[in-house]
Parts: sequence; structure tokens; C-alpha cells
Amino acid sequence: MRNWILSSCLALVLPCFSFAQQPAAADKASASTPSTTTAAQPKLADLLEAKVRAAWEAFKKKDKKAYAEFLADDFQAVESDGEGERTKLHVLGEVEHCMYTDYLLQFFQVQPLGPDYAFVTYESSMQFPKSSALRFRRVFVGELWTQRNGQWKMMRYQETTVR
Repeated sequence: MRNWILSSCLALVLPCFSFAQQPAAADKASASTPSTTTAAQPKLADLLEAKVRAAWEAFKKKDKKAYAEFLADDFQAVESDGEGERTKLHVLGEVEHCMYTDYLLQFFQVQPLGPDYAFVTYESSMQFPKSSALRFRRVFVGELWTQRNGQWKMMRYQETTVR
């Protein structure tokens, strides 16, 4: 019985050690890359964070044309309401029905996935009108951004409710 418990504990703990060592290896690998790569990452992070913030502001202002500029033609979204995937056209139809009155975006992380892709995560806290059944809502958001024809566009949007 002791051997089974020990084996079970080791099976759970050992993967943690291997994951804990991976960032250190990644840090060593990034230390050997040219400084232009490390300098480009903060610029990309700042650029995409600014784009995300501008997209949220366009949505809040119910500016369908401005919001559409941030989305790739093959854009797909999955929101936390459980209604499944939404296309670009579907989401643009929702812009004019925007209900949040204020929002806070925080905890941004940008992970480059090659020269033309990046994964952006952040948390959004939204406030709705006093007359709404739902006054506040927090979601964790993951977005896939792609660079096409020199322009960064949001390709995928996925949100999960934070409790």
C-alpha cells in the first residue's frame, strides 16, 4: 500500500519538476538570441495591448466600422454564454447592442508564436447599467492575433467567466 501511495505521489510531483525547469531552459535559450529579438517582444506586446484596448473602446462606443478593422476576415469568437462559435459578421451585429457601460482590462500577457502570430491573454471586468440583471462580469480572455499584409488582426477570441 505504501508503495502504491509513494508511486502515486511521484507520478503527480515529477511532472511539476520537469515543467518548473522548462522556463529556465527557455531563459537560457533566449539569452543566446540576438538583442533585436528581445527588443521586438516588448514592442509587440505594447502594440497588441494597445490594439486590444482600442478594440474594446470601439465596441463600447458601438462603432461597428472601427471594431471591424481589428478583426481578420476569418475571425471566430466563443463567448462564455455557451452559444457556440460566432463569425465576424455575427459579432459585428452584436456591436450595436453593446450593454457594458465601463470596463477594466488588466493582467496582459503576449506570447509570440512566430513572426506572424501571437497569443494574447488578459482579464476584463465589465460593468453594466444599474437596471441590468447582471451588474458586473469578469472574464478571462484568450485571443489569437495574426499579421496579414503588415497589419495585426484578431483571428480568434475565447472568453471564460471568472468567479
